Amino acid sequence: MLEFVFKKSELKNFINESPIPDEGNVVVRLKFDYKVGNAFPARVTAFCEQPGQPVADPTSEIDGCPRPPGCD
Repeated sequence: MLEFVFKKSELKNFINESPIPDEGNVVVRLKFDYKVGNAFPARVTAFCEQPGQPVADPTSEIDGCPRPPGCD
């Protein structure tokens, strides 16, 4: 199982400050890099989008952290 952590206060602020209306979506994107040793490095981000208008490259996103270790 993979777990990624977002700091609750940062994620709530990010969503509340988004210009996307409340009926918008929050998209979580996982990007895996090539295997390094016994690990597959990954980056997880979240961004907001308007339904029916997907965003290819969001201008505003927030980072998550893999667990372990999780976010500081």
